[in-house]
Amino acid sequence: MPEAPGIAAFERAILWVAHPALLDQRVGGMSVLERQLFTLSRAGVKQVWIGVQEPDAGAPGSLRVPPGLELRWASRGRAPLAEECAPPYLGVSADHFVRVETLAHVARQRYPESVAFEDASGLGVIQVVLARDEGVARRKLPLPEGSYARLESPLASDETVSWLMAAGAKSQDGFMARHFDRHISLAVSRLLVETGVTPNMMTVFSGLLGLAGAALFLGTTRAWYVPGALIVWLHSVLDGCDGELARVRFQESALGSDLDFWSDNLVHLALFTCLGLGFWKDNGPHTLVLAAVADLAVIASAWTAWGHRLARRSRGGLPETGVTEEAASGLPGRLARLENALAQRDFIYLLVLLAFVDCVYEFLWAAAIGGMLYFGIMLYLRRVNEHEQARQPHPAR
Repeated sequence: MPEAPGIAAFERAILWVAHPALLDQRVGGMSVLERQLFTLSRAGVKQVWIGVQEPDAGAPGSLRVPPGLELRWASRGRAPLAEECAPPYLGVSADHFVRVETLAHVARQRYPESVAFEDASGLGVIQVVLARDEGVARRKLPLPEGSYARLESPLASDETVSWLMAAGAKSQDGFMARHFDRHISLAVSRLLVETGVTPNMMTVFSGLLGLAGAALFLGTTRAWYVPGALIVWLHSVLDGCDGELARVRFQESALGSDLDFWSDNLVHLALFTCLGLGFWKDNGPHTLVLAAVADLAVIASAWTAWGHRLARRSRGGLPETGVTEEAASGLPGRLARLENALAQRDFIYLLVLLAFVDCVYEFLWAAAIGGMLYFGIMLYLRRVNEHEQARQPHPAR
């Protein structure tokens, strides 16, 4: 039977510990051991045998453990971990950090023989163990560069944090966000990662900042537009910090995602409304109509996306099988690429540019037309998605 996508073939793992003192050191907002456990859990592992004794209950600090992950600790008088953990299992080096997607890929594969994945120096990072026989010759394969980070005590915090922060960016970022905004937001997140600032705090802060910037467009001159546009741009940049902190600290949550979703849409509503009200006196009531059209497009698109999000969540977050920018061809593919372009935050740079040249009124027209265009494309692609999903054969039981 073919393997279902996203299902781990290996649900047991041994965390081999060569340097116990390394486990308690903190980097990127959590201890090394906590990061190892969350990486294993996100890769689909359900049970972990840890190659050190369980810390005393009265030890300072508390170990943050992923929900649903069962821990087994080494102790004197018990059988070796390799005997307690029944194969097949993964052996993971505690002296390395591994990308979640890398470990998940390894855990989802089927192997005809045991395999050892090594770093550039030949040290084992991940072992695929299929049998108890220690004499089994393991095929050795190199891990891709960038998929792991070697740890040495004391930790080289700067290098390790840089490796961790590289996971903060999103593949859906637009051109300006990828090449400019992310450099700023990642620098800010790097300063905050060891503080008590939570991702949700950053979401609320950036949202309030965006609302403050939108309010400045109630003014009627460039002296109001320029600082308003720059503040809205800063909101857009800092809005990336919540996701970066969440991904680096393994603090992603449905609540945080929903808060970010509605915060962004609230800022867009406030921006278009304030633009319409600001232009009302000098340009007439039609500006209110433009603002209403732009707001209606935001509400309709957000509500449609929200319903789609809830539907996916009810299915357990399974990936879609419908139209995607990469896979689609013809008209659906072109529209998917256009939808993705319209959804990018790069439009903020257009607002900043028009604010400096005192042409913000034209931005309101662009928002109304672009918003309705985006909503129309979204509806069309959702119908194509539903049609494609209806054509999919029922999975074998």
